Amino acid sequence: LSYFKDEYRAHIEEKFCPACSCEELFTSPCQNTCPGGIDIPEYIGLIAQERFSEALAVIKERNPFPAICGRVCHHPCELKCRRGEIDEPVAINALKRFVSDYEGPGIEKRNEPLPKPSKREKIAIIGAGPAGLTCAHYLARWGYPVTIFEALPVTGGMLRVGIPDYRLPKDILDEEIFSSVESLGVTIKKGVKIGEDIAFNELFDMGYSCIFIAMGCHISRKLNIPGEDMEGVLDGVAFLRNINLGQKLQLGERLVVIGGGNVAVDAARSALRLGAKEVNILYRRSSREMPAIESEVEATRGEGIKFHFLAAPVRILSFNGKIRGIECVKMRLGEYDESGRRRPIPISGSEFFFPADCVISAIGQMSDISFLPSSIEKTRWDTIYVNPKTLATNKEGVFAGGDAVSGPATVIEAIASGEKAAISIKRYLNKEPLERPIESKKKYFEESDLIDIEPSPEKRVRIPCLSLEERKKGFKEVEKGLQSDEAIKEAKRCLRCDVEMFRSKR
Repeated sequence: LSYFKDEYRAHIEEKFCPACSCEELFTSPCQNTCPGGIDIPEYIGLIAQERFSEALAVIKERNPFPAICGRVCHHPCELKCRRGEIDEPVAINALKRFVSDYEGPGIEKRNEPLPKPSKREKIAIIGAGPAGLTCAHYLARWGYPVTIFEALPVTGGMLRVGIPDYRLPKDILDEEIFSSVESLGVTIKKGVKIGEDIAFNELFDMGYSCIFIAMGCHISRKLNIPGEDMEGVLDGVAFLRNINLGQKLQLGERLVVIGGGNVAVDAARSALRLGAKEVNILYRRSSREMPAIESEVEATRGEGIKFHFLAAPVRILSFNGKIRGIECVKMRLGEYDESGRRRPIPISGSEFFFPADCVISAIGQMSDISFLPSSIEKTRWDTIYVNPKTLATNKEGVFAGGDAVSGPATVIEAIASGEKAAISIKRYLNKEPLERPIESKKKYFEESDLIDIEPSPEKRVRIPCLSLEERKKGFKEVEKGLQSDEAIKEAKRCLRCDVEMFRSKR
């Protein structure tokens, strides 16, 4: 019943086909799959014509952080790329990174005076992660005075403290936050924790007309096994946060990471760069069920980190106060659970021992929403309940989005929720109905707009990377960007599924 309700809501109410099979509901599979709704075929077509500035402008209409996303996005668009049905999908994410790097972040704005807001209604945003920053970007562009309250001493949220430098260099993050947010006049107050330094309800007393709650998932879930509280067992989220804030850590030679998501993979690769000689990842399901980005998993394997699937920890063992290792049990996959993955079931009598000097737990995260008043409705998963179409909470003038609503998700999903919240806040302040009519997604191109790109025999571009030896020297960015000729050639592999002339041939 839940499945049919979801299908009805998507197809009938939201005019959206998750499977990309109902062509009357979308213009191209890649754009339909992108949580941000970016017009992917248009910017790829512009890259093919060497119109890089215009391509970047198309991306920025729906995504203020293309340089960031070009490095860390899980790019679901590529999974639905029709070019992949012929040979390999277009390297969409690498092309996004190319134009953002080629054009630069507009750092010259640092010398320009900040614009003055044209509207009088003030908006408070809790959290300077991707959702909060995106919401601030759009509201500031529309003339609203915006203040972001961030509990950490740095901006970026999980972009800053949850993603290592080898994936997202801090200078790229700083430049894009400045050019897309701070240069628009947004005030960011760092080191201010709502609920401790300022009570939540005080924000309205301070003159804010609306509040957007957008903090990320900074709390790791517990293993709930004996021994997890002993010295040498580390919290995956805190581990990455400490590294990103410059803390030096002693890990030992043999390290085991428990989990199968991006935090687990990032923690394992970071541990290797901090000097661990042997790093292993234990995951209770099979490789097919791993939620981590596939390209990151492959890079992890390439760096010599070993994966052990269908294995779960039972208890952590120690001797004389030091960790000796983990007692584990082998698993088998049973029926599908509510996550859409097969439920892991322990195999009786299959226990085995795994030696380790240090254990990092990375089995999931959640948001700390304990500071919110009881009047704001929560879900049974300890997230904030909102109207999914508007992101409005049950409290007047309060909206919420990002991981605080969805649970741990992706950067582009957080960006999309930030844009949706900004639109709802604007409509709320203008006393317009929050729910917007669904616009037609179908586009029709005039003959003069058609870009003559024939299906190319060229193979998908290979993204250049640092050598394994260079990676061992520290946290230098692993993936390198494309050159102009590579980007143009790759863009010409696009089949332009959005163009009606091409669609009718299928």
